[in-house]
This record gives sequence, structure tokens and C-alpha cells, in this order.
Amino acid sequence: MAGFGALFEANPLPTWVYDLGTLRFLEVNRAAEAHYGYTREEFLRMRITDIRPPEDVPRPLENLESSRPVLEFSGAWRHRTKDGRILHVEVTSHMLEWEGRPAVLVVAHDVTERKRVEAALRESEELFRSLVERSLVGVYLIQDGRFRYVNPALAEIFGYGVDELIERRGPKDLVHPEDWPTVEANLRQRIAGELHSLHYGFRGVRRDGEVIWVEVYGTRTTYRGRPAVIGTLLDLTARKRAEEEIRQLNEELEARVRERTQQLEAANRELEAFSYSVAHDLRAPLRSIDGFSQALLEEYADRLDKVGRDYLQRVRAASQRMADLIDDLLGLARVARKEMRRERVDLSLLAERILEDLRRRDPQRRVEVRIQPGLAAQGDVHLLEVAFVNLLGNAWKFTGKQEHARIEFGAVDSAEGRVFFVRDNGAGFDVAYAHKLFAPFQRLHPPSEFPGTGIGLATVQRIVHRHGGRIWAEGAPGGGATFYFLLNAEEGKDAREGDLTG
Repeated sequence: MAGFGALFEANPLPTWVYDLGTLRFLEVNRAAEAHYGYTREEFLRMRITDIRPPEDVPRPLENLESSRPVLEFSGAWRHRTKDGRILHVEVTSHMLEWEGRPAVLVVAHDVTERKRVEAALRESEELFRSLVERSLVGVYLIQDGRFRYVNPALAEIFGYGVDELIERRGPKDLVHPEDWPTVEANLRQRIAGELHSLHYGFRGVRRDGEVIWVEVYGTRTTYRGRPAVIGTLLDLTARKRAEEEIRQLNEELEARVRERTQQLEAANRELEAFSYSVAHDLRAPLRSIDGFSQALLEEYADRLDKVGRDYLQRVRAASQRMADLIDDLLGLARVARKEMRRERVDLSLLAERILEDLRRRDPQRRVEVRIQPGLAAQGDVHLLEVAFVNLLGNAWKFTGKQEHARIEFGAVDSAEGRVFFVRDNGAGFDVAYAHKLFAPFQRLHPPSEFPGTGIGLATVQRIVHRHGGRIWAEGAPGGGATFYFLLNAEEGKDAREGDLTG
């Protein structure tokens, strides 16, 4: 027994011997003490039923209590440790004699963790199956050209029952004949391992013959030891129909836009012809009025009194003002009509040139000019020159009564992009009337105070809009004015006016 005793103690698995008649422990090894939490002395005062949960004690010891006990047997039991933990064990038992009495040698293998994992796997499998069964997306498993599994969603998409698809239908029955060669080739490549997974769409056929659009994502897998394809299927028919409706609506809209554009172009051509005709017809009588008024003043001045001469001067001024209005209106029309050619424009240099020209025409004035160097933008150089002539010309005009006039051109950065500005310390304006600034013929100062036709800022706004930007202004009566403008602004972004102070 000496060799047996050494093996008994060295066994890493819990091992004990108990009396066949009384079921009392006769001997236990150190592994049993460590695993169950009892000392050897405690074990030797216990029966084997004491390590079983109370609810398991009534379970008969079939092999031991039968009239013909076997010499060796095994089974699965539940044991309880000293601290109350429940262990799942698989035991192997051997009949032997212990000090002349019939006894049983037991080796216990703790499988509690394995049982826990198996239970978790069963729970996960049940959860996965529940999710798949309730999913709104079709799920399938294909092997040997047949469905081995389909979920209710896939069956419903094609108008079949689940059992019918698995027992009597195959993938070919659900695919449009023209698309089946592609689907079959993809299945074959994945089964052969040439493609592990694939995502694509094709036309399907429902049980009632309706053609539908579906999208599948299939992956190679193994089912019962052999290659198969598992995947998901999504019905895209509603989306495809919506896309087709949108496409048709877009085509109809584009056709309407083309038609309306042609109508607008025709109307613009007619309006342009009318404008030139009116301008030409108006110019002749205006020249006559101005010319004969001037002749009267030059040749008959001695026959007219002071009031008569004043009247003629007023007639001439009015005719000249109307001529200026006609020129400005035609200029505004040309701005909208002119074809744009975008290039890099040095705005700082453009501003310097225009202001220098204003100095030459009005040399007696002393104006402080500040131009931020290196400012440039993409745009039409001729249109931008017209805009700067109006903006800087206004600044020059409205600072005419200032002893220390100041005009500034610069830029600041904003979330929309670079914002340019022209600022002066001139007459300014009441911000309550700012909405009138860019409307044709709207003036915030009387012509007797500051001359002009009221077309300049409308022209500037049209030029800025043609560059994909916008313009706005800030000012105060007697406190000067600042005109901000964006060129090539990102479409759809609305900046808050007044958040830029330069």
C-alpha cells in the first residue's frame, strides 16, 4: 500500500475512499482538502452524502445500492464545498477492499467552469437565434446549392414559408434569370475559397412573380464540417423605386429649368433691345434740350432776366442728370449680362490705382489713405474694377466735407472666408435705412448735398452676387460707413451682420 499511498496523495484531482456500507469517508488526499475546504479530520467525520446539496441527497446511488454492484463506474454529480459553493463534478469510482472492508475509491474532476461556459454558449446561441429569427433583415445559410437555413424575414421578402424554402426551393428559384449566372459564380467562388466574403446587389423574383431589388453580404463558413455560405439579404426595392422617382423628377425639373432659362434668355434679349432702343430714343431729345438751353444762355442771355437764366440752368441740369441715369442703368444691365472670366486679381493694387486717379481729379483734397497690402481674390477683373470704382468713389465723395478725411481698404478672416471692407469717416448713414442702400434710385442723402444717381451700390451688389458672395454695410450719421463684402462665399452659409468690426 506504500506505493498506492504515495500516488493517492500526489494525485492533483480530489480523491477519497469511503466505506461502502456506512458511506463514511475513510481517507482523503490533499487535493480534496484544498478543493472542498474541509480538513482531513473533518472529512473523516462525514459521510459522502454530506458533500451533496440537500436537494440531491435523495438521489439513489444506483450502482452501489443495487444487488449486483459493478466494480468500476462513473457519473456526473453536484457537490457542495464547505463555504456553500456548488461544484459540478464528474467522478470515476473503483471498488476495492480497505482494511478488510468493502470500500470505494473516488476520483473527482471539477467541471464547474466547463458547465458554466456550456450554459453561456447555450444562452448565447438561444439569444442569437432569437435575434436572427426576429430580425427584419433576411439571413440565410446555403450549402450544396440548397438553403440549409433561412429566417422568417427572408422568407417574407420572397413571399414563401420558411419550411418551403428549406425543403423545396433553392437560391436559383429566387434570382432573376438574367442575374443568376453572376449570383451562381459568386456562390461558387466563396464555396471554393476564392472569395471569403462579398457584398453586391441583384434582382430577385418573389413567389407572385414581382421583380425586386436585393442586396446581400455573404461570407464563407463551415457547416457540419463542410464549406457553406452564410449571409444577410436586404430588400432595396422601395429605395430603388424612390431613387427612380427622384431621377425622373430631376429630369423633369431640369427640362423645366432649361425651358424657363430659354424663356428668360429670350425675355432678357427683348428687354436689352428695348433698353437700348429707349436709351437711344431718349438721348436725342435730351441732347436737343441741353443744346438749345445752352444756346439760349449763350446767345440770348442779355434778353433774359436772372430768373429766366436760372430756369434754363435748371433745365440743363435736369437733362444732364437724366442722361447720367440712362448711362448708369445701361451700365447696371451690362454688369448682369457680361460674361465672367475668373483670374487672380490683386485688390490692393486695384484700390491704389483707383484712389490715385481720384487724387488726380481732385488735387486740392487731402485724404489719408490706408490700403492693406497683398489682398487678392479670384474674380473678373473688369467687374471688380467697376465695384471698386463705386465703393471708393462713394468713400471719396462722402468724406468731401471732412477736414481730416480717411479712407481704408482691408480684410478680416471669418468662418465664411476672407471678408473685404471699404471704410471711411464721412457722412455715414442711419442704420435703420441700411436695407435701402443697394436698391436702385434709393438715396439716403439729397442730391443737393451729395450728387449721384443712386445706381452705384446696386451695381456693386450685383457684381458681388455674380461672384457668389454678399455685401452689407454698417454706419452712423456723421460717423462714417463701412461696406463689407465676401467674394466666392460658400453657398448656404449665412453670416451675422454686425459681427465684424475690422
